[in-house]
Amino acid sequence: MPVTKRTLCSLIVSCLMLLAYQPPNYGNNKQFDTQTSEKAVNRTSINGKYTPLAINYFLEVAMGTEYEGSSSTIKKWDRDIRIKVIGSPTPEDLTSLQAVIDEINILTSGNINLSYDANNPNLEIYFVPVSQFAKYEPNYKALNYGFCWVGWNNDAIYKSRVLISTVGITQKERSHLIREELTQSLGLMRDSDRYADSIFYQGWTDSTEYAEIDKALIKMLYRPEIRSGMSKAQVLEVLRTMDIQEEIAPNSDCRPTDANPALDFSVESFCDSSTK
Repeated sequence: MPVTKRTLCSLIVSCLMLLAYQPPNYGNNKQFDTQTSEKAVNRTSINGKYTPLAINYFLEVAMGTEYEGSSSTIKKWDRDIRIKVIGSPTPEDLTSLQAVIDEINILTSGNINLSYDANNPNLEIYFVPVSQFAKYEPNYKALNYGFCWVGWNNDAIYKSRVLISTVGITQKERSHLIREELTQSLGLMRDSDRYADSIFYQGWTDSTEYAEIDKALIKMLYRPEIRSGMSKAQVLEVLRTMDIQEEIAPNSDCRPTDANPALDFSVESFCDSSTK
């Protein structure tokens, strides 16, 4: 049977977030066009100026978590991320992890830095059989082959634990999980049905690259103007002070008068005909 991916959350102590992935033998698979976000967004940013579609997607993915009891506020790291690898990663796992680290460090423009630190980590990545997940993370939910636990205090993330199964999934799926779980642990913790080629897509995929819109979201979250604890209204106030580049996707039936990005930053798309 095909796949679904669920995001699970739990509030313990300050705040805890669980992000989970189920492989292709669970749930219902969705047919998708891998060019969806390219069709919806011609270019997500130009010299730091983000399109309304990219901003809408940011609000959908970055505001709060999937857990209903969690506040819909920005959550991001307020310190550099020090990574420790535990377990039995393959050489391909380590290559994939290094690639994601390098990409995130570039996208965040020095506002946060990811590096390895086996002695004093604040993010641990376990490469172990799924049967051992609960041993290393008590909040683990069964049947998930990729899992992420995130802790924050006053909406500032200070630690995370990522688990990647070494059994039951292919190397490509593990490489996908490494990218997805590490990226979501940055604070982009909500899934979406909007773009099938996005790393945040709700359905099952095994993509091993960021879509352009994913890169835009990482850049936006780690802009210094976007701070931990901000509400949607506060985020929009910051974005309204920026010179937002409005673009309409090619072959779209939308017109510039269909929506005014200075007035309407709802999560619903500005260009319904090109994004559904």
